[in-house]
Amino acid sequence: MLLANDFASDPRVEKEALALIAHGWEVTVIAWDRPGSLPEAEERQGIQVRRLGPRAPYGGGVRSAPRFRAFWRGAAAAAVELRPDVVHCHDLDTAEAGRAVLATMRTRRPRLVLDFHELYRESKMVPQRGLLGVLARAAVRVVERRSIADADAVLLANPGARSAYDRYDAADKFVIVENAPDLDRFHPSARTRSAGDPFRVCFIGQKRYTQGLHTLMEAVTRQPDMSALLAGGGVAAAEVEVAARERYQRVETEGRLDYADIPARYADCDAVYAVYDSSLGNVRTLFPVKVMEGMACALPVIVAEGTWIADYVVEHGIGVAVPDDDVGVVETALRRLADHPDLAAEMGRRGREIVESELNWAAAAQRLVGAYERIMSRPVGPSAG
Repeated sequence: MLLANDFASDPRVEKEALALIAHGWEVTVIAWDRPGSLPEAEERQGIQVRRLGPRAPYGGGVRSAPRFRAFWRGAAAAAVELRPDVVHCHDLDTAEAGRAVLATMRTRRPRLVLDFHELYRESKMVPQRGLLGVLARAAVRVVERRSIADADAVLLANPGARSAYDRYDAADKFVIVENAPDLDRFHPSARTRSAGDPFRVCFIGQKRYTQGLHTLMEAVTRQPDMSALLAGGGVAAAEVEVAARERYQRVETEGRLDYADIPARYADCDAVYAVYDSSLGNVRTLFPVKVMEGMACALPVIVAEGTWIADYVVEHGIGVAVPDDDVGVVETALRRLADHPDLAAEMGRRGREIVESELNWAAAAQRLVGAYERIMSRPVGPSAG
């Protein structure tokens, strides 16, 4: 597996690796340790981890392009040394390294699996405005086109993103593998609010899209019987921490959490907030992990209007959709949930039912393993050009 972060905490990658190991695969994760602060090699639950440089900041945009190319070269060389049967590229920013492995191993070509965590061309990692944005997105589409053409399977974490790849005429390669919660880890919340307890809203995840977080913090500050927890790392973590401390009231922040610690945070909350900037194309197609985790914990979820997940949430009656920049609407939505606990509980119950029936990691892992079994049973395709 090729990964453009340090694999210090990446639940999707870890869950997929463990699912494959459970079915007899040996898995090595070749990760990019941009800060240069973690061991170069380690074993985690049977997963072999190798970390490479170069050192680089997160969120460097176009300026990081030379460092990306250096990582791709190093990752491809490290992968070739392993003589893999499958090269599994997590997100589009490792696809070029995967294609380089195929080009090198022409006499015994491995299968190529692309694992798209999000719609990369419309993400915050790619410039979206002006001439630079046009050129950057065009370059990303080139990578998309040639990597999908070379891939044996393409995994999508977000069902809403499926139509974004229709132009490539590769429907038989796509498999939906949501980053769904593990039912053994996430359980319905047993929290009951006593008189005087605040209605507590949580956001647990990477802090990247700040508009929606400021909207939540302002809405909570306006309501003296409400509080919020904003937990997780991300490029905007420091900004959010300072704002919570200096500008808002009853807002608690935490940094990066170990995956094992996340369920306990949900257990101490009454609703899950998963509102992102819906002007970004990848946000409009997301199925946020925290929505699925909130559903697993039988909590109502709050999502951004104008998105695929908003339609899903409203259709299934598991929460509410709000604009990311309207404090008054968010305040009203929170007030409705706080004042109608039976309604909130019913939303949570419906969400948990969906998770138990189909939206859980056991079901998603079966689709992952099934995809591997299918590609290994087929003849090997042509090498990357």
